[in-house]
Amino acid sequence: LKNYACTFSLCKRRFKRYEHLKRHLRTHTGERPYLCPIEECGKGFTRSDNLHQHMRVH
Repeated sequence: LKNYACTFSLCKRRFKRYEHLKRHLRTHTGERPYLCPIEECGKGFTRSDNLHQHMRVH
């Protein structure tokens, strides 16, 4: 069962896990909590695995 529904209007997405809903909500809010530690870079990511992949370019 997908018990966790997105609360944004017009979005019908539902998730089995609360963590997945929280991750999805960032697509609406623009929140990027995972920041590249390289000061000159300044990039942020919605998911930690995307940050780890990004770090390979430095």
